[in-house]
Amino acid sequence: MRVQFTYSQEDVVDAAMRFSARSKSLRALRHKRTAWAALLSWLLVFAIFRFSIKAAISGLVAALLVVIIDPFTYNYQHRNLRKIFKEQYGEENEFICEVELLPEGIKMGGKNSQCSTEWETIDEIVPTKDSVDILGRKGGGVIVRNRAFSSAEERQRVIELARQYMNLAKAAGKPVK
Repeated sequence: MRVQFTYSQEDVVDAAMRFSARSKSLRALRHKRTAWAALLSWLLVFAIFRFSIKAAISGLVAALLVVIIDPFTYNYQHRNLRKIFKEQYGEENEFICEVELLPEGIKMGGKNSQCSTEWETIDEIVPTKDSVDILGRKGGGVIVRNRAFSSAEERQRVIELARQYMNLAKAAGKPVK
């Protein structure tokens, strides 16, 4: 089964954020960064207020503020990714993606590139409100936007076929590459 849709630079940013949110390594880096920022905030406030009980409590408040503010700074990454993609693609903002589900894997292609992913490496199929996310065990995958489907039935057929192929590959017990 083959579907095709157009996507924008904003879709690329969204896909990059979805894939990075699944990354254990990136999550761990983010938690380390937050912990270090909180610790440094505490130490700085503790030193400024001359190592007293009041300084320790003020430092804890500063560290807590860092932890509370961190999720909002995470959204700043969207802006950075937008700049990177704008630099790469310039004003071009409409791209074509073809996705084909085959028994041996998923074929994805666009203007100047094609790649394929074997079902053995796919971890899950996640229907979202705006897409069907076919996610790899080791990161990556493909996000098929709803605009690729001519109907809700076609979308459901893609979901069912992808799950069928993924489950057949798991049942076959082929080693993950």
